[in-house]
Formats: sequence, structure tokens, C-alpha cells
Amino acid sequence: MFAAITGLLYAITPQFEQAIYKDVLYIEPLNQTPHKLSQQIEAAKQVMPKSAQVIEVRPAPSSDQTTRVIFSDPIHDFISEAVFIDPFTLKAQGHLAVYGTSGVLPFRTTLDQLHSNLLLGKWGRFYSELAASWLAILTLTGLYNWWKRRQNLKIRQTQKNKLLRWHSTLGLTLFPLLLIIAVTGLTWSEWAGDNIRVARQWLNWQTPTLATSLQTDNLPTVMHHEHHEMPHSENLNLNIVSTEYDTALSIARAHGIDATQIQIKPPTSGNQAWTVAEIQRKWPTQADSIAIDMEQHKVIDQLAFKDYSLVAKLTRWGVDAHIGVLFGWINQLVLALYAFALCIMIIYGYSAAFKNSNLKLMTTHFVGQSLLIWNRATGSQKIWLILVGIVLGLSLPVFGFSILFTLFIFAMRKYIPSKS
Repeated sequence: MFAAITGLLYAITPQFEQAIYKDVLYIEPLNQTPHKLSQQIEAAKQVMPKSAQVIEVRPAPSSDQTTRVIFSDPIHDFISEAVFIDPFTLKAQGHLAVYGTSGVLPFRTTLDQLHSNLLLGKWGRFYSELAASWLAILTLTGLYNWWKRRQNLKIRQTQKNKLLRWHSTLGLTLFPLLLIIAVTGLTWSEWAGDNIRVARQWLNWQTPTLATSLQTDNLPTVMHHEHHEMPHSENLNLNIVSTEYDTALSIARAHGIDATQIQIKPPTSGNQAWTVAEIQRKWPTQADSIAIDMEQHKVIDQLAFKDYSLVAKLTRWGVDAHIGVLFGWINQLVLALYAFALCIMIIYGYSAAFKNSNLKLMTTHFVGQSLLIWNRATGSQKIWLILVGIVLGLSLPVFGFSILFTLFIFAMRKYIPSKS
């Protein structure tokens, strides 16, 4: 429920964030040619400590928007701080912490962290992974339970229970979205996400990534799926000249990087190339990228989104749909309705369960029914059930842990007599 509510807030707030930070995001366009990117970068450096290093630049995507020059400076304890520069006047409109490929600003960053980890950092992600794991399992088992009720001609009993009927109706209506949200959420989860990445690599379903090594044995690596990862620099001592950003942009444009939203990243070490990537996540997706050897002004690798495998494309689209950017305001509306309906469905489900019994009776009945089903199962059925449990537990570790914890509690209640 909490994940649905925070997801709802995140989905409906892009316009609020733009309004809150409009003074740094937007400018009055002038009837003149904007300054070179290198000049904009130099202007941004004037408002930052000398120890700060540029780790990324995002040229203004339109004439009424600012250029983002993003800095990192461990000495002054910031990792991703953007200075917003007016391309026409070179005035710094302000600076803010930014987050992830979508460039989320502080207001929505807080909502994002609240949704993904309860503002508790890495260990807070346990909650969101638990929610996503159970959402996937309950969606599938809920569909099976509905089908079994129809097979057993118990639909009349369901119809008499309005709460259960509405719960089932909403579940069937939301079924595709429930699965999409659960699966895409799991792909960037802490533990199940690692398993998904391993499975994708084993099945050769990886998202391709640029070969940026300037050595002769350039080999592509597997791209870890991003939700909102902080850009960082491993080596902040490289002597990078601002005019090289002009060169990188010019080479990229000449080689088909034509999206209005792009990011330019300098190398993090002496044997790495510059990269220029399209970050247009709104449909139609533009995600081409290019790696450049700046000394030779030569392209050493280039990736086109149209050449991605179907699975890689679906992964990209699924993630962008999950965070509400793929189809703009329509995407936001669908996510908002989905989150609201999911909350209602959860309320109906619990209300139907508690209508005629309390938690203790319902738990006792559930445990009794589970034991009865287990005792009546054949040997082969028990083996299959154990195997399925092991596979699910290993694939979805947090789900498996929650099952073991629940079994432990039931065992303690059974063998430790109540004080009453």
C-alpha cells in the first residue's frame, strides 16, 4: 500500500517539480546565437569550488531551457550537483543536486527514495523488493484462485460478497499492469535484480553498452540496469579542457546523435573514451550512443537503439513506463489510476478477508488448510512444490526470506504455549 501511494505521488509530480524549479530550468529565449558549450561550462565553473570537476554536461534541449553542467566534488561532499546556465547570457540560474538519467531534482528525488527505500538507504530497499516480489506472486496466484473458483462453480458465492467481487474485478482489469510494474520493479531491486541480470546475461538478453576502452582489446560489457544511479567519476585528476566538449558534441552530431536531449561524459581514466548518449526517454525513444577517442577525433564504438534486441528494448520501455516518462502525461495518468485502483483493491481484499473472521481465526484457518493440502498431496506433488519453493526462494531472495520467517513464527506459536 505504501509503495503504491508513494508511486502515485512520484507519477503525478513532474509538473510540480518543473513549477517549483522553473527559475533554474527555464529562461527567456533571446533572438541570438547561444554561446559555445565550452563557454557555458567555464561560466558554470565560476560558481563552483576549484576542486569540483565536471562529470557530465547536458546541453539545453530547447531555446527556453538551461544547460546543465554537473559536478562532483568529494572534498565538499557532493556527488552530482548541477549548475544551470543560460546559454545566451552565460548567467548561472542556480545549482541543485540532480539524480539519475532522467535528471530528477531534489523534490522528486525525495519521493523516489521514499518509494524505493523509505529514505533508509540500501537496507531500506528490502521493503520495496518485498512489495514487488509479493505483488508478482499474488498477481499470478490471484488469477489462478479466480479461475479455480469459476471451475468449481463458486462464482455465485463470490458474487454475494461485493468486496470480493470488486477485488477480483479490479485484479483482472489491472492484471497486465500489475505484472509489468512488479517485473520492472524487480529488475532494479537489490537482490532479485542481481539474479535477473545474471539470467539475462546467461540468456544473452543484455542491454548492449559502449566499448569505451582505448586499448586494442575493446570488449563490450554488460550494462547494469539503472533506475536512478548517481553519475560518478573514478578519476578527477584528468586534465580535461572545456573546448573538448565542443569537439565531442560536433563529432557526435556528425555521426547521427541528433536527439535534443543528450549527455556528454568525459573519461574517468586516461585509457577511456568520451561518450555522448541520447537520453530522450519519451516515445519515440532515442537512446543512441557513441564513444570518441578525443586525441584522434575518432569514433571507436557506436550503438543504435534500433539495433537493440527485443528484450533490451522491452526492458528500456518497461522501465521508462514504470517511472512515468515513456508516454508523457498519458503515462502519468495511467500510473496514477493504476496506483489508486491498487490501493482500493488492497482495501477490498483485506476487508473481504476480515469481514467474517478476525486475524487469528483467518491465520489459523489458512495454516490448517495449508497443512491439509500438504498432507493430501502425493509424493511427486510434494517434490514439485518443494522445487518450486526453492526456485522462487533463490530467484526472489526477499520473498524466500519472508516465507521462512513466517514459517518460523508459526512454528514458535505452535510449540511455545501461550501465557493465556
